[in-house]
Amino acid sequence: MATRGSSSEFRILALSGGGYLGLYAAVVLAELEARVGEPLGRRFDLIAGTSVGGLLSMALAFEVPMAELVKLFLERGEEVFSSRRLPTGAVTRLLDLSRSVMGPKYTGEALRKELTRHFGQRTLGDALHAVVVPAVDVTRSVTKVFKTPHAQASLGDAGLSAVDVTMATCAAPAFFPCVKVGDKLYADGGLFAVAPDQVALHEAELFMGAKPSKVRMLSVGTATMGYQPMEKPEADVGAVGWLTDGRLILTMISVQQQHVQAIMEDRLADRYMRLDAPWPAQAGLGIDVATKQAAQTLTTLGQQTLAGLDEERLQKFL
Repeated sequence: MATRGSSSEFRILALSGGGYLGLYAAVVLAELEARVGEPLGRRFDLIAGTSVGGLLSMALAFEVPMAELVKLFLERGEEVFSSRRLPTGAVTRLLDLSRSVMGPKYTGEALRKELTRHFGQRTLGDALHAVVVPAVDVTRSVTKVFKTPHAQASLGDAGLSAVDVTMATCAAPAFFPCVKVGDKLYADGGLFAVAPDQVALHEAELFMGAKPSKVRMLSVGTATMGYQPMEKPEADVGAVGWLTDGRLILTMISVQQQHVQAIMEDRLADRYMRLDAPWPAQAGLGIDVATKQAAQTLTTLGQQTLAGLDEERLQKFL
């Protein structure tokens, strides 16, 4: 596994979760990779990713071109998720909610097929770069951080399938089935760490010997900054209101990322850089909305983020 031990700084890349909203992050990463002119994973000592961020992290670990991941979202998004727009009327909203009452909305088979095409039978021990991927062990209701064998405390995960681990961190409850890895069932790491920044910093300091004063972290979100539900919140809203339009999960994603960003800025100051985009009102976006309109909106947001970057500051993180 490649390391950058010659550098005095310890560089971390942290990628948040958000389902199909991860296209935003993929666009940003693909452009950054094009700018550095080599696989982006080579520019970091540790990569962390949750849910779709875990998918992107694993791809970086195996040096799958980020342009290929953008292509995956654009060409296979409707197979993995849905080509349906967000439901608008009361009846269609209830019908949409009913699709996940008795089981998950999606089988996950289309996603597994694509992951197998990129990772094959490789294990975490085959990764070229150090990665941590949060998930939840639903068998025991405890957290789990899958790790490549980059430190003495993580050697136990070396033999695990890269496909299985990626599927596990992406297994959002009610959207995808839980995934069996070994003898346990796992669900989406976003249940506790949508933004894996703190997980990554803990790993770097406690297990990889990085000095806090030498850590520099680049964090990429999923365009949920300042999320607001389509309809004005009411005090007595029930389950249907919270679940309609993905309000509950999008609120969790947005506030977790905001909270983690505040902590990281306090801890790392100017050695922390967060790339994200404001949630576009009335944009028809959702974690499982893979329409052409959603793809165009997320692509445009990624391009706008890149256009507004402070290039001199960015270079310090790459």
